[in-house]
Amino acid sequence: MNRVNINNFDFLRVVFAFTVAFAHLIELSDLEILKPFKIYFNTRLAIDGFFIVSGFLIAKSFENSTTIKEYIIRRAKRIIPAYFVVILASAVLFSFISTSSLYDYFSNIQFWKYLTANLSFQNYLEPCLPGVFETNMFCAVNGALWTIKLEEAFYLLVPVFYWLVRVKKLNFYVLVFTVYLLSVSYYMYFLSIDNYRIAKQLPGALAFFATGIVFYKNFSTLHKWKDYIIIPCLILFVLEHYVLKTQLLKPITFGFMVFYVAYSFRFLNNFGKYGDFTYGIYIYHFPLIQLFVYLGLFNKFPPFIICALVLMLTLLLAILSWYFIETPYLSKSRRLRQKKLLTR
Repeated sequence: MNRVNINNFDFLRVVFAFTVAFAHLIELSDLEILKPFKIYFNTRLAIDGFFIVSGFLIAKSFENSTTIKEYIIRRAKRIIPAYFVVILASAVLFSFISTSSLYDYFSNIQFWKYLTANLSFQNYLEPCLPGVFETNMFCAVNGALWTIKLEEAFYLLVPVFYWLVRVKKLNFYVLVFTVYLLSVSYYMYFLSIDNYRIAKQLPGALAFFATGIVFYKNFSTLHKWKDYIIIPCLILFVLEHYVLKTQLLKPITFGFMVFYVAYSFRFLNNFGKYGDFTYGIYIYHFPLIQLFVYLGLFNKFPPFIICALVLMLTLLLAILSWYFIETPYLSKSRRLRQKKLLTR
């Protein structure tokens, strides 16, 4: 199973992260010149791709952990440090652009609701800070964080899933099929009543995560037959996603497309040798775009130059975050693997 570790997941996650960042740039700036590009940046597919990759890698992480405690600590150390930094830094630094005085800002109940909600991964309860981004299209400080609570839920569901299989002796594939069917049924029902906001939450997103787990458990078989499976998957995906607009087989077909790219194109294997900047790109881009919109920079200067500047600053923050915030909390084995990548 050593070849499991030789993959292009770092490349895929960067693509997914920048797809979300580009889409938010277009949406939040609300510039007509950028809107024609929106069709090229599908945030839903990018997020689904994250969930598929997460299912694969988290199943691997769980099986490689000696105890559940070790597994949970590893996951917490990977997510929490940078997440808390972006929440706390936003809360403090944006006080300087708030329409409220510093005293009113920090004594406002909304400020404390923001901290409580966001630090507990419940961004939806209070996404805004007092007097911040009131003239923007949305006042949300970091609208990208809604998926983090889903990731946390997935992390906690994995031990339950394995417990049902290992201890309660439930058949792995029966359990996966049941979870998958419930997930796609939930998603399609709420989508049919025009409630995408609910459809995209749990358990609607669970089918993609479960697909990633199945692909990990069947890695050798899928890897052997991947060149024969990819064409049927592409056809079915295009048919369902663009014609039928359903999600019955999409987690499987899109999941295999992600798997195929991850284990083909060997020249991309070392893409993450200098670090995994994906998480930083994902959590830092939204407040940075909101700040640029608030300052009116998209209207004062050429939009494409400002877009490039936003993305470069986002990448810079992600790099700094990786080396100074995220890496110190990685497990010893993860740091060693990163060092080996650098020597290739």
